[in-house]
Amino acid sequence: MSPPTSLSHPITLANGKLTLRNGAALAPMAGMTDVPFRTLAWSYGAGHMVSEMVTAKPELWDTGKSRSRRVLIDGVTPQAVQIAGHDPLVMAESARRLVDEGVELVDINFGCPAKKVCRRAAGSALLSDIDQIQRIVGAVASSVDVPVSIKTRIGLTLDDSEGTRAAIAAQNAGAQLIVMHGRSRACRFKGQAQPHRLREARQHIDVPLLVNGDVIDSLSASRAVSASGADGVMIGRGAMGQPWIFAQLLGQPMPDFAERLDVIGRHLQMMHEFYGDEAGARIARKHMQAYLQCWGAAALIPSFMPLTDGAAQNQWLRLHRASLLGIAQSAAANVVVQTPFAA
Repeated sequence: MSPPTSLSHPITLANGKLTLRNGAALAPMAGMTDVPFRTLAWSYGAGHMVSEMVTAKPELWDTGKSRSRRVLIDGVTPQAVQIAGHDPLVMAESARRLVDEGVELVDINFGCPAKKVCRRAAGSALLSDIDQIQRIVGAVASSVDVPVSIKTRIGLTLDDSEGTRAAIAAQNAGAQLIVMHGRSRACRFKGQAQPHRLREARQHIDVPLLVNGDVIDSLSASRAVSASGADGVMIGRGAMGQPWIFAQLLGQPMPDFAERLDVIGRHLQMMHEFYGDEAGARIARKHMQAYLQCWGAAALIPSFMPLTDGAAQNQWLRLHRASLLGIAQSAAANVVVQTPFAA
């Protein structure tokens, strides 16, 4: 295998007018990569972030969920929002609205395998209609003066190359960045990602390519880039419970255990403030579950889950701080040191 490739290099999109600050990107994940989490990821060096998926349907544009997903974060560039849908004209209109709100990059979802999305002929369901993918990308790209990207999968099944065909069609229609998950639609999130399957797409497209799937640390990121020939990685589930992973991928100093607990406390506070106390506490449960699982403290999850307000959650973290530090310090001796990407 070739030596690790640096993720620290900027990635310039095809129009030359927009640059990602590095090749370590955060994937859009509905219900997880919201404004509080993206704020933390950016602070630890994420080079590109895309909002949670927003439906292109105009009748849902002003719902609370849609508005919260379109909130822009100060200091982040490019401001990127992902849309999903199947009608080129509706998608184009949504893209124009986003640009009017300050969005600097429009991402199109051709990869979500969720049944509720695919039933609407959106997400990865569109891999069965490459012509429609090209029509959608063309309509969006011609309607706005900002770059357009797509996120897709390697195919409908492991036996086809629809992902490569989608990437080619999207590039031909004006897409300036391709992100591909190394699983098929049929795989959903089961089995191992197959980053080597991106090699075929890499041979046929000239725009930047990011590989997604099973990236959880610097070693897996290095392997994914080497296997795929991609320009960088996009991390989804691998970033949950460890927003500081981007510092590791970039060869930057990692926060120590005490600092990580401070980050978790800050994250709790941000969720309570962004969503309100009750909703913030509810959303915080799944993030704290991810933190505790990464921490090796899954046994503590049941004691956190019943908490229904921000004050109780903050108090819980204060009460368990010493035990969490002890768990981390005990586990540290068994951690295998991994070689990060060259800075």
